[in-house]
Amino acid sequence: MTGIETGATLLKVGVTMIQRAAPGGIALLKSWFKGKEIMIVGQPRAGKTTFIDYFHYGLFEGEKETDKTKEVVRSARFDIKMGRDAALEMIVKSVVDVPGQVGPIEHAKLVFERRPHAVVIFTDLTRPLRGESDRASAAWVQEFCRTLESRWRANRKRTNRVRTMVLVMNKCDNVDEKKVVSCKQAFRKILDAELREARGLMLDEIAIMPCALITNPDGTKMVDSVIAHLAKALAR
Repeated sequence: MTGIETGATLLKVGVTMIQRAAPGGIALLKSWFKGKEIMIVGQPRAGKTTFIDYFHYGLFEGEKETDKTKEVVRSARFDIKMGRDAALEMIVKSVVDVPGQVGPIEHAKLVFERRPHAVVIFTDLTRPLRGESDRASAAWVQEFCRTLESRWRANRKRTNRVRTMVLVMNKCDNVDEKKVVSCKQAFRKILDAELREARGLMLDEIAIMPCALITNPDGTKMVDSVIAHLAKALAR
């Protein structure tokens, strides 16, 4: 087997496959030049670390209490191939997990400092939409966006590498459709109003996607859609 094939995890997604592998040999060298950094930010206990475990390793389990992330954690390099004949490839330099408890302003500062190629913002649909940012999802997203935008406006000569942003509405299995729709509308209004310079190299609007990161009737369909969106954007 080649380095890209060794230790691969294969998961069926409709008529496609997701293949995960730690790069070796030529694939490892390639990852140094073409690897993308993806930052996972968002509310505390919103599923950031659970998403990274699935993204990196393909681990998908029932609902359970997870440990708090206490510091910024970077994953090892890995590759993902998906689609028929593994035609779509995403080379991941690292996925960066940011502790939720430090708050939206610190998350925005870290994103600005690291200049990732992609940002995934996790929100918790079981939390209130309105209120203070330590609990309310709309306030968290607004503070994050305003801080990130202000940093980029003050530093326009600095290269912004971001190619895509995704706002994930996690725990959609625990709320009704009305809550999902109202939250999506609120998030869209915030993203459209607050982000300009922070969009960097993005060609499309920021995706807002529902998700459930526990065993559910749809299986891994929703989280796989998030990964597919990232792969398409970063493969350009």
